[in-house]
Amino acid sequence: QSSFGCAADEAERMRERRVFLWSVIIATVVVVVVVGDDEVAKLIERTDQLTHDFECFQRKINKRIDPERLKRAGSLEARVETLEGHPCGSGRYQCGGDDPQCISDLLVCDGHADCRNEEDEKHCELHLKPGDKFVGERVFDHCRRLEPEHITLTINSVSTATFFTGYPKLQITVNIHVDKDDVETEAGAPTIAYYSFAKNQLVIVGGLGSNTDSLALIGQFDGHNFDRFVGEAILESDTVCSRFIYHRQ
Repeated sequence: QSSFGCAADEAERMRERRVFLWSVIIATVVVVVVVGDDEVAKLIERTDQLTHDFECFQRKINKRIDPERLKRAGSLEARVETLEGHPCGSGRYQCGGDDPQCISDLLVCDGHADCRNEEDEKHCELHLKPGDKFVGERVFDHCRRLEPEHITLTINSVSTATFFTGYPKLQITVNIHVDKDDVETEAGAPTIAYYSFAKNQLVIVGGLGSNTDSLALIGQFDGHNFDRFVGEAILESDTVCSRFIYHRQ
């Protein structure tokens, strides 16, 4: 059972405990009329203990459904799905649920529900905004002779065409930082990027430079943690020539 299912079950149990506590309180009021002070005092003490236990239980529930924990769980699930492969194939989006359905990527976040479960219109908030900055640390880089230590991406503007809402357009500045032979250099260039809600990808076209042909950068978010993505530079020959891990600053 998923962490979300567990949270729902625990929330239901928490509701049942509230009903139980109110039943105890009402019973206490009734008993006051027919029993002595000692019995009433014992009932009040027991009610206080139950209230304390309930509050402790509620705090445990809140810890278990902490948004950060849910985000980490979602990121782990996304990694597993990546390893298992995409069941819908290239250019297709899986709706998910008990009745998996595949639709075109172009239909995701277009303002009309195309999945039977409407999943294609549920996650259409862009978590990137002007002023955001991501710094990528090098894993490997065979694209350039200088092999930069890190690359900084700064988002300058975001716009969405009314007829193409599933692919917002971003104006980005790419800064490449090189530290070689005790000499630090930096080169920057503005470029255009598009975000795909269907794939949770940031696609930067041009502005990266290489020794051979032009580059595109594919930034893959996991759909849960939008403070981190894996960026791979791809040549026109469809070869991955570099990988950087980017974190929001």
